[in-house]
Amino acid sequence: MTITFTFRHMEPSDAIKKYAEGKISRLQKLLLHPMTAKVTLAIEKQQHVAEVQLASGKEHIEAKDSGAELYASIDLVVDKLERQINENKSGKIARHRRPGESVRTSTPPSAELDVGDAEVNKVTGKKRAIRSNVED
Repeated sequence: MTITFTFRHMEPSDAIKKYAEGKISRLQKLLLHPMTAKVTLAIEKQQHVAEVQLASGKEHIEAKDSGAELYASIDLVVDKLERQINENKSGKIARHRRPGESVRTSTPPSAELDVGDAEVNKVTGKKRAIRSNVED
């Protein structure tokens, strides 16, 4: 985990660095790959601005917030990043799930069709049952 700090229009402070590093390092447990973070702390027009850019594997997430206090801005940015990471995780899980299937509606492995009783679609690779028109 690598965290780099940039201070704009203000003096660097070890207390602020430690505080921001502690808050941002909590996000590592939510990510799968090692994280690199670029933290920019600035004062613009009487507002304290905190901006964080995270990179972890193929994921790139960033958030920015401004407020009257720098510590509060850091807290809000970390909350935004945590929310974005959790939303990305839930989206990945939903994409891996087959559409229209759930635990209740999926067929058990023993009820699947044999190769002789099914026709395989060449495009999708899915099996389709062959129905015969035999009347009893």
